Amino acid sequence: MSLIMTSSATHGMSTAAVPFRLDTLSVLLVEDTKSERDFIVKLLQNMGMDVTSCASGEEAIELYQSQMPDIVISDWRMPGLTGPQLCQRLKKTQIPPYIILLTANNQAKHMVEGIESGADDFLTKPFIPSILKVRLLAAARIVKMQQHLTDKNIALNTALSKEQAYLAQVQKDLDSAARLQGSLLPTSSKLINQWSLAARFQPAQDLAGDIFQCFSIDDSHLGFYLLDVTGHGIAASMQSFTLAQRLSCKSCHWDSLDPALIVTELNADFEDPENAGRFATLILGIANTDSGQVRMTIAGHPQPILLDNDSATMMSLDSGLPLGIDNQFQYQYNSFFLSSNQHLMLYSDGLYECQHPNFGQFGQQRLVKTCSDAHQLSPEDLLHHLSHALELWQQNSPQDDISMMIISTANLDTSEMDIAQYPAENEMTIQPIFQDSSPT
Repeated sequence: MSLIMTSSATHGMSTAAVPFRLDTLSVLLVEDTKSERDFIVKLLQNMGMDVTSCASGEEAIELYQSQMPDIVISDWRMPGLTGPQLCQRLKKTQIPPYIILLTANNQAKHMVEGIESGADDFLTKPFIPSILKVRLLAAARIVKMQQHLTDKNIALNTALSKEQAYLAQVQKDLDSAARLQGSLLPTSSKLINQWSLAARFQPAQDLAGDIFQCFSIDDSHLGFYLLDVTGHGIAASMQSFTLAQRLSCKSCHWDSLDPALIVTELNADFEDPENAGRFATLILGIANTDSGQVRMTIAGHPQPILLDNDSATMMSLDSGLPLGIDNQFQYQYNSFFLSSNQHLMLYSDGLYECQHPNFGQFGQQRLVKTCSDAHQLSPEDLLHHLSHALELWQQNSPQDDISMMIISTANLDTSEMDIAQYPAENEMTIQPIFQDSSPT
């Protein structure tokens, strides 16, 4: 509430230093007494203001809705809507005006009532014209600040709308890219040269740095690999896509049946265009589907797990450097045989590096034990079982890309691989089996 200044205090007041001009503002005057209305209108016009006047609160509402003046000056006592009632109505509009109430009553309770009704200022009649001008200058300052904030909000909302539209388009593009990436992965429950494949892929974001494949080289051989580029997201996915193209049957020497040669050539051509220290791990193999012999080269990738009807064992094969560390590195391959009813499980490090808030990493030992305890499950169900165990371990908050694939020999009863539905999540065969709660 501004103090009412005396005539002597305002005499000779200069408004030259005031940065707000009244002639840029519009005002609606509401006064039922014609003589007073005409007097105040003339005062306001002499100040350079654009003035509209009326005699009732009802008419004032219509004029405000059509003209949207910056300031409303209203008498207190009027037929129909009173000044406080008009304040309440106007303050409910989308853009409420600055309101000054005029009254002949200067009692404190009336001032409180007026301000509580929504009035921004209060002026007692009769008033000195210079006092009205001072109040209007104060109003102008607030109105201009409100207009500035409104303009800023409009600009921000416009920018936000554009940003949201842009992000929506980016998300749409990411979704398309994710679908494309998913289409490059092999179909689970797939037969290749009478060997079986089960696979599962869980990206941490829309796009992943993991990619894997399994395919027929000829009637007696199948090729497979699992590639994990450091990080995840767009950059990692683009790098993995590029490497996967290099590993396609048409671009790579799969017919050499030499996985070491394939990995050595891929590493020699590995590029890190952003010089971000990016590298990739890779496990790549060629299996003779007649004899069961597997030749496998590992470039810094996690060791495969050998599954059979009774247990799960992490293999201990020779491994070379990750791709992108030394482009002169010469890789070697390991050779071993898969017998009937054995399965070879490949996976990315996201499978065992996921963190529990209390117990740390899931860990490779826990991974092997979980596979051993669930050895009775089919490969497809085992992958589902592992996925559910990891969801519980990382509290349903994906932390890294997770890729898993299980390659099974030809003598496996493949009827188990064609599973239309998984058992319910609350069945014992699907619940993850943890014998201890200590981190590995």
